[in-house]
Amino acid sequence: MQPATAAAAALVAARARAPSVAGDATRSRCTSSADARTSPEGESSSAGIGQQCQPPACPPSPPPPSGLLHEPPSPPWLPPRSVCVLSSISTSSFRAPSRAPLAALAAATERVRAGTLSQEDAHHLFDELLGQAAAVPERGLNNFLAALARAPPSTACRDGPGLAIALFNRMSRGTGARVVSPTLCTYSILIDCCCRVGRPDLVVAFFGRLIRLGLRLEVISFNNLLKGLCQAKRSNEALDMLLHRMPELDCAPDVFSYNIVINGCLKEGEVDKACNLFHEMPQLGVQPNVVTYTSIIDALSKCGAMDKAEVVLQQMVDQGIGPNVMTYTSLIHGYSTSGQWKEAVRLFKKMISLGALPDTVMWNSFMDSLCKHRRTKDARDIFDSMAAKGLKPNIISYSTMLNGYVKEGSFDDMTGLLNLMVLNGVVPNHHIFNILINAYAKRGLMDEAMHMFEVMRQQGVNPGVFDYQIVMDSLCKMGRMDAALDKFNQMVNQGVSPNIVVYRCLVLGSCSHGHFVKAKELISEAVNRGLCSNSVFFYPVINNLCKEGKVKEAEDMFDFIVGIGQRPDVIMYNSLMDGYCLVGKVEEALRVLDAMKSAGLQPTAVTYAILLNGYCKIGRIADGLSLFREMSLSGVKPTTIMYNIILDGLFRSGRTVSAKEKFNTMVESGLPVDVRTYNIVLSGLCRNNCTDEAIELFKKLRAMNVQIDVMILNTMISAMFKTRRFGEAKDLFATISAIGLVPSVATYSVMMTHFIKEGLLADADDMFLAMEKAGCAPDSRLLNHVVRVLLENGAVVKAATYLAKLDAKQLSLEASTVSLIVSLFSRKGKLREHVKLLPVKYQPPEMLD
Repeated sequence: MQPATAAAAALVAARARAPSVAGDATRSRCTSSADARTSPEGESSSAGIGQQCQPPACPPSPPPPSGLLHEPPSPPWLPPRSVCVLSSISTSSFRAPSRAPLAALAAATERVRAGTLSQEDAHHLFDELLGQAAAVPERGLNNFLAALARAPPSTACRDGPGLAIALFNRMSRGTGARVVSPTLCTYSILIDCCCRVGRPDLVVAFFGRLIRLGLRLEVISFNNLLKGLCQAKRSNEALDMLLHRMPELDCAPDVFSYNIVINGCLKEGEVDKACNLFHEMPQLGVQPNVVTYTSIIDALSKCGAMDKAEVVLQQMVDQGIGPNVMTYTSLIHGYSTSGQWKEAVRLFKKMISLGALPDTVMWNSFMDSLCKHRRTKDARDIFDSMAAKGLKPNIISYSTMLNGYVKEGSFDDMTGLLNLMVLNGVVPNHHIFNILINAYAKRGLMDEAMHMFEVMRQQGVNPGVFDYQIVMDSLCKMGRMDAALDKFNQMVNQGVSPNIVVYRCLVLGSCSHGHFVKAKELISEAVNRGLCSNSVFFYPVINNLCKEGKVKEAEDMFDFIVGIGQRPDVIMYNSLMDGYCLVGKVEEALRVLDAMKSAGLQPTAVTYAILLNGYCKIGRIADGLSLFREMSLSGVKPTTIMYNIILDGLFRSGRTVSAKEKFNTMVESGLPVDVRTYNIVLSGLCRNNCTDEAIELFKKLRAMNVQIDVMILNTMISAMFKTRRFGEAKDLFATISAIGLVPSVATYSVMMTHFIKEGLLADADDMFLAMEKAGCAPDSRLLNHVVRVLLENGAVVKAATYLAKLDAKQLSLEASTVSLIVSLFSRKGKLREHVKLLPVKYQPPEMLD
């Protein structure tokens, strides 16, 4: 039998047999009493439900009253009729009923809704009901069970649905003279309970019992079964039940049936299956509703199929079904995640104009997404429309917009919004002050930051360690160490404990500005506080000093750290070695390596990469290769980074043949060849007059679909120009955007340089305009370079134009540009007769006479 029909076949077979399904999980959820031992009758193996331990046998039930449906014999622990026998199973003596059953159930139902009925109370109630002579009214029972099914968790009862199942099982096991017939409504409630407690196996079991009892099935019962199957991720069986078994059992599925199965398919990632079912609905006589359309639109949006989602939206509108907030939210989310922000904003505004107003949470969430993608103007439009629609922006709305303005550097807008917030009576909280202090501090406006700090305290908002950290870090970077230390002392006096980040910024600031004694005091204090016991704290101190070229000071700090009882790790030794290599002192780096080995630490791949880089940067390629061999013998395997260093060193020293051999060795070793490797090889070949080889290698890479970056394309564009393949160079430039990359400033510089050298000044101008239009701002380096190339090629008038652009952007001339102007336009310069074409400020003083 196919899996898709297993559950349905089992249900039909349940008419003839009904083994029990024990309610062990229900018992653990609801109560530890014996009342939760059994579960309803139903199929097991063929329906995919595991066999459970059988409960203890109960006395056989009396024969069914006359007129009841006769059924095949049942196991002794299950009632063999379509009734539940109610009698007490308590071992205590019988107690007279204290109230009428209907009134007792009604009162208990109200207590369930109020969240005050405990499990003990419920069991006590059933003790009374099972012990009374009066029959339990089915309506009161159903109302009580339904209330339990919908009851949210409370202190009195944590699991209402589970308790309902346990009580029904207890009732089913009872024996006595009075009887009550569970109705279809009763079973529907119980099936819903099973769905709520996450027991799809019991859903199928209850449904099997319902069929066995011969009750007329209604669509709501099937819907609960479908829900249970989908919860168990058995959407294939649910689909078979929907399309085949329900019609066979004379029950027509409704739109809710389809919605359940469609959502079940979607939760299992079966988007195509869900869409096919959606499209079949009208043909099967069921019209989708707003939930159906929204589910499909949401699934398509999450897949990025926005064109298909829009088609479904239009179908929805054509059918006269108005999209709701959830429909629009799905589309907006889809457009946002795919980067189509204009469409997302358009839909959001359309949603508002049609009266589908989202809650404040969604407004804030959408504004936050826009701000994070630097679209604060769109976010502000949403913010303003929020207020226009009568929704009062809350503190989160304001903090979202303020943070967006800060990230874009729009301080005027930030100040304006802050004033509006105060005007509207919204009191700034800690997060708002944090944003403002951070904004002023990062911009270097420390007086404003300090003022905001004081305002924060006056407003009764106590600054935290992060607020102090922001201010101190900015003061340290500005060199205002006294002010930073004053803030540190204030923080301690206010009872705010400094953390490792605070100490780190103070130590780094002290070291950067030569206050090494103070730095050592702070390190000792941090160690005493137990805040820095590993390289996470010490490494940045050593590393920053080395990056600033203060290697001797870094080693002195290194020795101090050892002296206070801290044991440096490999990372700290590597940092110190890197510092010496950066200033060209490889021998000192080797001395540190020996010290590291003496301390019992073994060099890592990073250690060798640092030393290799040091050798190659000072041109000692032979020593680098010797170290490379020594490393391999010591058991440290070469990495891609190491090969990149060696290859770059060989190409730069003109040893092209050795470089190519080493590259082949790398490929044969199976190490990954990354984009950086290819860029080194291609640029190295071009640099050593092997441009044709570079072009051939590049073509092979493209044929192999190897990922390339803008740097490689820049190299190859320049190579094409050098070999006078102008058409191919222009094609490569066009390729950059075609493959999803963005031309860099260097790309435009390469194109303009070669256009100028070829005398194509108009093409160079067009390239510059294209650069600005694409949002790639020309920097000082590019403009200085263009001016020099123009002057070297005698294009004085055009050079004057780009000098004016430098002035307009308030950029300065580089020393090499000034030197070239002086040499070309001095009294002995070859362009001296054209000096008047330059702006006056750029004419050499000796030529102004």
